[in-house]
Amino acid sequence: MKKFILFLGIIILLPILFALFFKRIPPSQLGVKQSMWFGGIIEDDFPTGFHLGISGYHKWYLMPAKTHFIHFSRSHSTQRRNSETDSWNSPLEIRTRDNNVVTIDVSISYRIQKGKAYNIVKAGLQASYRDRVKSKALGVLRSQLPQLSSEDLQSTSMRLLRVEQTLPALNEALGEFYCEADHILIRRISFPLDYENKLQEKQYLRQKANLDGALTLQAEEEKTVNMIDKQIGAAEKNLTMVWEKKIQTKKSEYQVIIAQIAADADVYSATTRAEGDKERVVSEANGKLAVEKAEALRNELRTKALNTEGGDILLGLLAAENLQMPKVTLNSDDPAVPTILNLDELTKMLIGVVKQ
Repeated sequence: MKKFILFLGIIILLPILFALFFKRIPPSQLGVKQSMWFGGIIEDDFPTGFHLGISGYHKWYLMPAKTHFIHFSRSHSTQRRNSETDSWNSPLEIRTRDNNVVTIDVSISYRIQKGKAYNIVKAGLQASYRDRVKSKALGVLRSQLPQLSSEDLQSTSMRLLRVEQTLPALNEALGEFYCEADHILIRRISFPLDYENKLQEKQYLRQKANLDGALTLQAEEEKTVNMIDKQIGAAEKNLTMVWEKKIQTKKSEYQVIIAQIAADADVYSATTRAEGDKERVVSEANGKLAVEKAEALRNELRTKALNTEGGDILLGLLAAENLQMPKVTLNSDDPAVPTILNLDELTKMLIGVVKQ
């Protein structure tokens, strides 16, 4: 039970002790600590988090760590809700170098210098440094911007150059209150109505001149494009003719080669055919000669064979085979008719051949 009571007491006392001995610095804030009895302002800026600070002995001041804005503008539609870092004021009216009155909307972004918030508290400016900074910025702008002429204000590059030259002078002035500017933005420029009308007319003429110049450049570019197009077309035609010529040349060369090959083939065919015909004729003649020689040899051999006794017998047999006498009457009383016993006479009478 005692342990529980002790534990409960610790739980209850711990937040109280933590609150008594520590200070919480919220986000986007810087803490400045002051010793109430000895030492005064401690020369250090405390960032977001918990820091040792004994209640009753230390006093804390909270300073904004985020970017501050000073607006010199007639438009409040974009005004931020956090008035701690935003200051909205009437637009600036300055007289230009060429003695024209112009109304300018300007915005300045600045912040407390790093590690210098304690100096603001030490100087007692924590409640008034924003007004002091605004006053200094207004003075610097009124001294720097009138160095521009009306023509310069219409030129973006000249405005940016003047802003770039004004920023160091502004930071030098704001350094007195331990602040530094990040940017100067000229948001809007307006001249008196008559001058604005003249400017608009001048801008219209300038824009018209620019348009005319652009149209002239367009016409020149179109002319250049047309010329290039024609050059490309001519080059294309030239290349087409060159390649057609090359193709025709190659085609003619190959046609000549093909014709030569065809002619050689015809010559070879004719020569081969002639040689074949020649060989055929010679072969036919040789064959015919051989046949005729064989026929002559056959006749010679046949003649020789027939001139022999066997040949006579063969001839006799052939003659007998070929003899077609349907009827032969021999008159034995006729002395011209040979007797059957006289074969020679009988043969002579019948076939007209007498053996020698």
